[in-house]
Amino acid sequence: MAKKTTEKDVLIVRDEKTGEISVVAGLNADGSPKRTPAKAENARSFLQFDRHGDVLDNFFKNFFRQCKEPSRFGFYRIAADQADKLLEVMKELLKDPDANKEMLASHKVDTSDYERKVQEEQAAEKPEQKQEEPKKQEEMEQKNEQNQESPQQTQGNRGYQPIDESKINWQELEEKWGVKRDDLEKSGDLTKMLNYGKSDLVKVSPNFGGEAFELDARLSFKKDSEGNVSLVPHFIRKEQKLDEYKEHKFSDEDRKNLRETGNLGRVVDIVDRETGEIIPSFISIDRKTNEITDIPANKVRIPERIGKTEITKQEQDMLRAGLPVRDKLIERKDGRKFVTTLQVNVEQRGVEFVPGTGRSPRAAQAQETKNNPAQRQAQDAENAAAIQNGQRRNSWTNADGSIRPISKWSGVEFTEQQKADYVAGKAVKLENVTDKQGFHATMYIRFNPEKGRPYRYDTDPDKAQKVAPSNESRTQVAVNSEGKTNEATKNLKEPLQKGQTVPKDTAQQQQETPKKKNNKGMRM
Repeated sequence: MAKKTTEKDVLIVRDEKTGEISVVAGLNADGSPKRTPAKAENARSFLQFDRHGDVLDNFFKNFFRQCKEPSRFGFYRIAADQADKLLEVMKELLKDPDANKEMLASHKVDTSDYERKVQEEQAAEKPEQKQEEPKKQEEMEQKNEQNQESPQQTQGNRGYQPIDESKINWQELEEKWGVKRDDLEKSGDLTKMLNYGKSDLVKVSPNFGGEAFELDARLSFKKDSEGNVSLVPHFIRKEQKLDEYKEHKFSDEDRKNLRETGNLGRVVDIVDRETGEIIPSFISIDRKTNEITDIPANKVRIPERIGKTEITKQEQDMLRAGLPVRDKLIERKDGRKFVTTLQVNVEQRGVEFVPGTGRSPRAAQAQETKNNPAQRQAQDAENAAAIQNGQRRNSWTNADGSIRPISKWSGVEFTEQQKADYVAGKAVKLENVTDKQGFHATMYIRFNPEKGRPYRYDTDPDKAQKVAPSNESRTQVAVNSEGKTNEATKNLKEPLQKGQTVPKDTAQQQQETPKKKNNKGMRM
């Protein structure tokens, strides 16, 4: 019988760290094995090795040259024409390779020779060549980074292609989701979606069982292996429990970071469920939908400059690690300056200004003075000198007349956004302010330039309405805190509660209708 001329094998790889069992489909750029699930239906993706050729040798040489953790992977070979029958058996055996060592011995690939040869080759290289290679690589990376202005341009240099709009069935999307192309184009969302981003929140009308429901969602496009494009709606969800995401379990610190900033604050390994590949990734929460999202770290570009502001090497390293860069002074190209926190965000596919952290340089300086005892003492001494010279400053404004920041009013702490709004001269809405009688009320605080101090308003003064709308706490504050009355409350002895404008029950009503005095005179 003639010997087969094309005897081929496929390699099964076991991740010794996670226990993941896959089939080799090639090599990734970092030298790690590219993997596909060990299922017969994925046979077309399996990399086949000629049993008597050099492909297997080349594979392992490149693997040991480039992979940072070669000892993490164990390899086993099976005949390609028997793969559909042997895969399930091998998966069971590899669940406990030590216990099944004897049965796996004939399939185990001894990679020690490949590793030794690569080490010998590397040791034989000229020292100066070994020193030049990292330098050249670093210079190339810096050059590429300087030439790249955006994630889209970065992807463009690597053969990036936006989603082909001709593959989108707009009629089907309108019938199924109520989504119209013209609406997406007018809002600018279409451009984002064609570049693998998400739209803003839009109204969709999914049709279930012949009945349409109107819901808010963000939209994105998904492309399958054949190039077909489908619509993916991202509906608003309840607050996440933040237990785990794609098999990564969140720590207490992770949960704290996600809730406070929306970003995990570090890079974590995520296993691709389809290929088994381990991908270092950033994780964030979509602030508009509460959906947990991720992006591979190698798809995020860290800029060297934002506007006119340079991002230092140390700050770039912090951002690459997912850490926040706090209190960074940013100067835009138009000259405007502000202080904010920088951090990588998945939705931005890059570095963002963390919401709620932006403030003016003057406000940041005031906060720093407050937190720095020595600087605060110097400021106090300066104020004392001004008082002695008869130049007492308004405690609500700075020396240059700008609004001095405040952090609370009537015991209610301001959020960072409220602090920034107040300093900018905007009205700040405060809820659950306790009035003098101990009941909760709602009010607005805004700096009044004419009076030179913060001033309380019953309605939002920024709206500047000619006819003031009714306010749930206006009457309550007037009666409880200012001693004012009207016809409905002039005889009340009990304080009003939130939203109350008239007597609430029979007991209070009786206070309003005291018995009339007998004015009849004495009969003669």
